Amino acid sequence: MTPGDRLREAALGRLAAQWTALGAQLEGGAETRVVDLEALLVATARLAPDEPRVAEVALAWSTRHGSAVNGARLRTVAAELDVVGPTAEFAGAVRRAGGQPWPVAATGEPGIPWRGIDPRPGLVVVRDLTAPARLVWRLRAGFGVNARADILAVLLGAPTPLSIADLAARTRFGKRAVAGAVADMSLAGLADVERAGNADRVRLADGAPVRAWLGAPAVPARDEASRWRCVLAALDLHDRIDGAPDAVRAVEGRAASDTLRPALAAGGLPRPDATMLGVAFAFAVDTWFEAMAAAVAP
Repeated sequence: MTPGDRLREAALGRLAAQWTALGAQLEGGAETRVVDLEALLVATARLAPDEPRVAEVALAWSTRHGSAVNGARLRTVAAELDVVGPTAEFAGAVRRAGGQPWPVAATGEPGIPWRGIDPRPGLVVVRDLTAPARLVWRLRAGFGVNARADILAVLLGAPTPLSIADLAARTRFGKRAVAGAVADMSLAGLADVERAGNADRVRLADGAPVRAWLGAPAVPARDEASRWRCVLAALDLHDRIDGAPDAVRAVEGRAASDTLRPALAAGGLPRPDATMLGVAFAFAVDTWFEAMAAAVAP
């Protein structure tokens, strides 16, 4: 098994764990960190058509609970992860199965890779949304499928106040929408806004009743959309350079890792050893694939 194969296997395992955390009836453990619904859907659209057990539960969940998905954010995340076409195909399959019509532009006939996948009853069982992994879903159920719920999820896990720009980057909503939502949340006593220099800094208000309602869930600080972006980009890189000469693999690997550096940091993922120069960087890329697989495996 190549390093790229191990990364693909780890990514599929993480997909299964996240769907299990959302109620999918799959064998294996469930994700314990907060699941980013749109990032999970996009990663699933890219990876799951060749993995029937994950594809079935993803289609079943999306058909039954797709109203929890923010269509505008789904479109944004699909573009960020460069998975617009497969996401449109998945969205087409969800529509044909009777699910929510997500506003993702289709390219060609939608849903072709998903034909023959049966979202039969019993694949997904959801009795409540109290598990920490379901935090975003729970907040959307309580506050609506909008920027406020996602901002709350970020603020709950932020160790320090965040700027409007930081919140927009983490939630994938526009700065104007985030600023408006923060102003409303401040009026409601959910957020405290302080002026620091030329920027506002936002934190969850002390004593905000949402903490008691949620029961102080364990919330991670990592950016799941950035993590999936890096995983999918690494898999694409492996497919491009597999079997290529070391010189080509080194050049392609360095270019890809340099592009991904901010996303790797945001997602808490390892980076290749940049001290290895020339053709030797091809070895650093293989080592990076191994490290990524270890970091992503459930």
